[in-house]
Amino acid sequence: MPDFDWKRELDRKDHQVVLSGQPIAIHCHHYNINLQKTLEDTLGDDGILLIYQSAEEAAYHSLKPLLARYCEIKTFKSKLEMCAIIYQNCGLGIIHPQDIEKDGGFFISSSSHHVTGWLAKHGRRNTSGCHFSRGWLAGALEAIHGYPIGSFSVKELKCKMTGDKECVFQVEVC
Repeated sequence: MPDFDWKRELDRKDHQVVLSGQPIAIHCHHYNINLQKTLEDTLGDDGILLIYQSAEEAAYHSLKPLLARYCEIKTFKSKLEMCAIIYQNCGLGIIHPQDIEKDGGFFISSSSHHVTGWLAKHGRRNTSGCHFSRGWLAGALEAIHGYPIGSFSVKELKCKMTGDKECVFQVEVC
């Protein structure tokens, strides 16, 4: 994979953190988990969908111009690797693509900002809760492939918030 110019791409401008010329929001686990719990408790499935779609759109609109800028990153595998590094460098966690093809596959996450935050504030839960990560993965794959937003569906098959060893995500083309 060609060198990625982190100094140029991930920067601070006054109080803003900027990725590829676009301001990004980075919040602590207190904010993110309170927001997630509020949306889940007040809106139910609509709140979960709001988190998923917001993350999907944010990832898509952040990664699409970045991938275009680094046109020498041509292979699907290299683009996936770059997106995984960005996910990690933005403090979101660690994701490992597993058997990913153009029409879908699996990701494994051994560490996640949202999992750590949820477990610290609320302990285990009965349902999977990595809605942000699911949306982010969908948006990243849509940006990589040049597909429109909404082209991928991401389900969480295992979740550390429920006591599983790792989070496992299944990705499919809609």
